[in-house]
Amino acid sequence: MEIKVTKLKEVMELVKPVVPKKPTVKSIACLCLANGKVIATDLETMVVANLPEATEPMLLPYSSIAEMLKYVPGSEALKIELKGKMVFLGWKDGSASYPTEDFADFPILPELTARAEGLIDGDILIAAMLAALPYTAEDDTRPTLNGITVVLGNPIEVAAGDGFRMCHKALGLSFPLEEKVIVPRRGVAILDHVFAKTPRTPPSAAQSLIKVVTAKRQLRMSIIGDNKLRLDFGTSASVVINLTLGKPPEWLALIPKGEPMLQSQIFAPQLEAAVKRVRIIAKEGSDAVRLEFADGKLKVSAKGGDQEISSTIDTVHTQGEATRIAINQKYVLGYLNGKQGIITFSKYTENGPAVFEDQQSPRMIVMPMDRHAHAGSMG
Repeated sequence: MEIKVTKLKEVMELVKPVVPKKPTVKSIACLCLANGKVIATDLETMVVANLPEATEPMLLPYSSIAEMLKYVPGSEALKIELKGKMVFLGWKDGSASYPTEDFADFPILPELTARAEGLIDGDILIAAMLAALPYTAEDDTRPTLNGITVVLGNPIEVAAGDGFRMCHKALGLSFPLEEKVIVPRRGVAILDHVFAKTPRTPPSAAQSLIKVVTAKRQLRMSIIGDNKLRLDFGTSASVVINLTLGKPPEWLALIPKGEPMLQSQIFAPQLEAAVKRVRIIAKEGSDAVRLEFADGKLKVSAKGGDQEISSTIDTVHTQGEATRIAINQKYVLGYLNGKQGIITFSKYTENGPAVFEDQQSPRMIVMPMDRHAHAGSMG
């Protein structure tokens, strides 16, 4: 096969996240080329990219070739040949050869029937899943908390949590199957990478660059078999993810309902600054920061050892009963990070969770910390 160095570099960068550095199976350290496609997998997620030049079946050792191509001009035409168990690469002023694995050893995805499929606005779906990533559990002891729960149907909803806090967002999207699936953390990160690296397909009648850039980016989403999610990025690439097995937590049942006992609108940068003023001492007290709402003001305070600190700010608007709650300062600052507008704080019951929300990001629902500053449990 012959291919421009620039084009091979682009496709290798596209599939890079799923090529394992320490593979359990030797063949998956390679790229699989065949039938006009390039395939890479870590056995949990597979990326398939269109490459018309890939007419001869072969496996390319990823790391060796990626390192070598750093020093080959992108404009060069690269000739690649498979001879026995060696792959040979040649260009105008040089050549290289590497041992490779048997093509038959590469785990090709079998043909499976899609149980349901539909077009989805990729900008909305992937942004929502990315925003939920910080709320997932980082350890692997509870796999169902280690990914993003996607509630399929009308509307599609996204939720995630780590046992102490959760997030939730209803999207203006629908899918022709009512089902809950869990997309692993790593799968979401790979989707984001491929989404950023594949071209935005312009609408057929686009007359200007603005219309191309602002056009909705439609992805085809499919549920395949019992545990696979497939997203097709136009005609350029596809990602197939093994979904997390197990029953998703009942996130939607944990969302407070009814009228809140207190609701307050707060300017996000002011609240963030107030929490940052007290966080050093909060760290001495199990990270607990106390929020006290009364008379249109919010008092933010913390205790640690013999130290105590507080900071009072005005709220934009507050209605309901005076109340107080202790929350982990890391959760509050994590939610407020980067926000410039008004956020809404709500409390529905005396001992229930607090709800933070704004117009853009998922709402955060967080359990209060008790008088001993140990976090309550959610889920």
